[in-house]
Amino acid sequence: MGYETKCDVRVVDADGRVRRGANATVLLETDELIVRGDARVRLPRVDIREVTRRGAAVTVASSVARVTLTLDAVAAEKWQQRLSEPPKLLIDKLDVKAGARVWALRVTDESLLAQLADRTPNLSAGRSAAKVDVAFVQVTRAADLTRIATASKAIVPDGAIWVVHPKGPAGLADTTIFAEAKRLGLTYTKVARISDAESAEKLVWPRAARAARAARRAT
Repeated sequence: MGYETKCDVRVVDADGRVRRGANATVLLETDELIVRGDARVRLPRVDIREVTRRGAAVTVASSVARVTLTLDAVAAEKWQQRLSEPPKLLIDKLDVKAGARVWALRVTDESLLAQLADRTPNLSAGRSAAKVDVAFVQVTRAADLTRIATASKAIVPDGAIWVVHPKGPAGLADTTIFAEAKRLGLTYTKVARISDAESAEKLVWPRAARAARAARRAT
């Protein structure tokens, strides 16, 4: 999940136009700073040139705009630190280790697939797999939910499944995914933003189930 707050915002666009937003929603995502409301703007994190703080005000400068967040002193210090940090790669948020055995089942996001390929040479995208550390499955409609069960049989006992699905009314509700996970005996542990259009839920076997599955594999 991103870092979020509500505060007064002042935006100076690249052309000098000034916009203000009272009690605007501000989100720091993996790859961008987003301001919603009257002063809406999106700053790519790779384009942030400077982050400064003066009292309770934090100013972010980029080629797109200059954005000032008015916070309390404690929050201002935290936001300055977060904004100054290099953006964390999506692949790191997805807990994929170097060399991990990964299976991408029907995944369509090209950026995600490219990061997976960069992280590990053990990436497969076929119709079936076995003994994988992490499985990514694309779920767009109810009929696709069977892919979660397929992935649950392919991961190692302490492996993980990321269920990638469209955001909003066009995709399946996360509650539907959670219900299918519960039916299979899987546990939800984490959510990650894949892109503006897609999100992903992380599912794992509970600890007791891991031990039982490991014992069965050993026999």
